[in-house]
Amino acid sequence: TKYFWDMRDSLDDVSWKCLFMNEPIEREGLLFPEDELNYYNGILPEGGLVRKYAACDVAWGGGDSLSMPFAYEYEDGSVYIVDVVFNKGDKTITRPIVVGKLMYHLPHETEFEANNGGDEYCDAVDEELKKQNVRLNLSHRKAPSNQSKLSRIIQAAPDIKKFYFLDKRHRNKEYAAFMKELTSFVQTGKNKNDDAPDSLAILSRKIGSKSGKVEVFKRPF
Repeated sequence: TKYFWDMRDSLDDVSWKCLFMNEPIEREGLLFPEDELNYYNGILPEGGLVRKYAACDVAWGGGDSLSMPFAYEYEDGSVYIVDVVFNKGDKTITRPIVVGKLMYHLPHETEFEANNGGDEYCDAVDEELKKQNVRLNLSHRKAPSNQSKLSRIIQAAPDIKKFYFLDKRHRNKEYAAFMKELTSFVQTGKNKNDDAPDSLAILSRKIGSKSGKVEVFKRPF
């Protein structure tokens, strides 16, 4: 009914799950509470785009989601998460979606996590792009073996909280599911899934390795 939809829009995901969906979540353990994140209305700054990035936490189906945020970085250091792939399908479903999103956004750099066959997935995506005469910088990198996924996400959390995410009224179905998983992630206790925050940790590391102070100079002639 309209009442419940209006109520859904007025509550954060944690409150909605606790009150109406019978899915209690420990609010104190949340690493990315909704009210601590930045949002925008889908309209990007008019100028000052520096670089486009994408990062992919590969999944092959079986309950995990392939999670791939796309980020635009601007001169002032702000980072906007403009799009995501967040899909539980197998490679026959996700790979065409990933290829299509890469062709649309044309990121300057894209990193795939190489663990669990991510390097193979990256190479297959690269081949599909080349068939379309699209050449992009794609790389794959294994997650450090000496660091747990949780500690990696916690380490990246301060930078992730600076990102700008689409507000609720401007999200598609996959983006909404991505944000639901992100804002439900707890640093104490068990998480059913961690694909969304893990892909953002990969993205944060990628951006951090490239970002520095950006200065714009006028041509002397």
